[in-house]
Amino acid sequence: MAASDHFRRFDRSALNEAIRIIFGTLARAIGTLIAAALVLAAGISSSRYMVDRGSRLTTDSFGPWQNWRVSGRADADPYTRAHVAKSGAIYLSADAAGMFEARSDPQGARLHSSCDYVIEGPNANGMWWSLGVFDDRGDLINNDAARYSFTSDTIAANPDGSYIVTLGRDARPGNWLPTGGAGRLVLLFTILDPATGLSETARFERHKSLPLIRREGCS
Repeated sequence: MAASDHFRRFDRSALNEAIRIIFGTLARAIGTLIAAALVLAAGISSSRYMVDRGSRLTTDSFGPWQNWRVSGRADADPYTRAHVAKSGAIYLSADAAGMFEARSDPQGARLHSSCDYVIEGPNANGMWWSLGVFDDRGDLINNDAARYSFTSDTIAANPDGSYIVTLGRDARPGNWLPTGGAGRLVLLFTILDPATGLSETARFERHKSLPLIRREGCS
């Protein structure tokens, strides 16, 4: 065998080995980048979920209603702070009021302006409350009637102190809150503690004043 042929074979072998090493290194680098991207995406997704929906560590759920248990407090966790900031609503301290959000009906269907709803609430036994409807960004829903919420002072209550509020696009008699074409909806129910304050047990039992949500139909 000629020396030149020997060296050509050696060069090809060395070149193939170099190519194999380079591609192996690239494959490992790409795999590492993909794994890092997946971890980052999962982290962002879970963080968004924690901010939007909370967890057992930050919220209490009562049917479709959710309460961020330390909202408005100085010691609120970062997820609660981020949720309050993102919602756009003014949150009172959890030590002075119970604030409950509902984004779905009891069957788990997302609240939406294409549907009509009936909200039925019990007698709150003299405690002040408010019920408002917002779009998914936390903004008030513009409407010609300039109706955005009802309170225990403005509601037309039943003789026994209970009340009914309807949500829908079209005007109707009674306690009606217009939803227009807002799309996804968020209900916010707030109930204030009495001036004398509440015990921890009584504070947790604020949820007994939460209204029921019933979907009547969708168009």
